[in-house]
Formats: sequence, structure tokens, C-alpha cells
Amino acid sequence: MKVRNCLSLFIFFACCALVSSFLQFDRGKRKIYRERVQKMFYHAYDSYLLNAFPFDELRPLTCDGVDTWGSYSLTLIDALDTLIVMGNKSEFRRVVKHLETSLNFDKDVNVSVFETNIRVVGGLLAAHLMLHRADSPLPTGWPCNGPLLTLAEEIAQKILPAFKTNTGMPFGTVRIPVAEK
Repeated sequence: MKVRNCLSLFIFFACCALVSSFLQFDRGKRKIYRERVQKMFYHAYDSYLLNAFPFDELRPLTCDGVDTWGSYSLTLIDALDTLIVMGNKSEFRRVVKHLETSLNFDKDVNVSVFETNIRVVGGLLAAHLMLHRADSPLPTGWPCNGPLLTLAEEIAQKILPAFKTNTGMPFGTVRIPVAEK
């Protein structure tokens, strides 16, 4: 019990120290860090668009693109929520429009269940829920309807078989079925 109380006190004081150090960031310091983060983000984002789009990822050493898991422009989907959080509404709307018209999950590929779940499904859901911040017209029935939500559901349905295992643990990869025409 004594050890537990000491541990609780230690954790309490450690949290206080963290909060105290955060509060020491005045507006000027926060502005400097915000600008540095934006500069780093746009360096990576612009490099991806210039050298790797429409591939999934940018290879920094060769400065070219590579499809890692599905050829879905993963980095573009990944960046959507960051674009709107940083206030770049026009680029957010441009990327959303591009994805709504060009994203195609009818490819015969093996994909990482984890990466597809967090980056594609999660990225599309986050972008769908942030549409209202982009000053663009919301789809009828939003937030329960919309093209990004439909795309997220489509790819989620395609990776769902990875979760149907005897152990309940999903497979690491799953083959995406191509729709029959």
C-alpha cells in the first residue's frame, strides 16, 4: 500500500511538471512551433505531390513513389485531416473531389489489414467528419451519408474477411476481391 501511495504521488507530481512546462509556452512560442510544424508538413506533402503522387508513398532517398499496400494514394488520404486542421480548406476540398472521382478499390491486390484500416478507412472517416470545416456543401443526410463515408464502408467491407478467423485475431493481410462485372 505504501509503494502504491508513493507511485501515485510520483505520477501526480510528474503530471504537474508536464502541465507546468506546457503552460510556460506563451503565444509567441506556440506560434513559432505551429509555423515549424506547418513548414515540415508542407515540405513532406508537397514533396509527395511533386515526386510520388498517385503512388501510396514517397521514397525519400530516391525521391520517387512506390505503391506499398493497394495503390490507393495512401499519403493523400492520410493528409486529409491534417490539411483541414491546418486550415487549408481549398486543398482539402480539391483532394476530396479527386478521391471521390478517382479512388477505386476494385484491384486484385493483397493489402495490410492494419494499414488499410487506420490509413484508408480511418482517413476517409476523419475527412468525412471534417467536411463541415471546409466550407463546402454537405451531402444530403450528412453525417450519416456522403461519398467519403461510402468509400470508407466499401474498403472496410473488402477487408472484413480478414477478421473471420478461428482465433478471432485478424490476418495481417487480405486479398481484396475485385467486383464481378
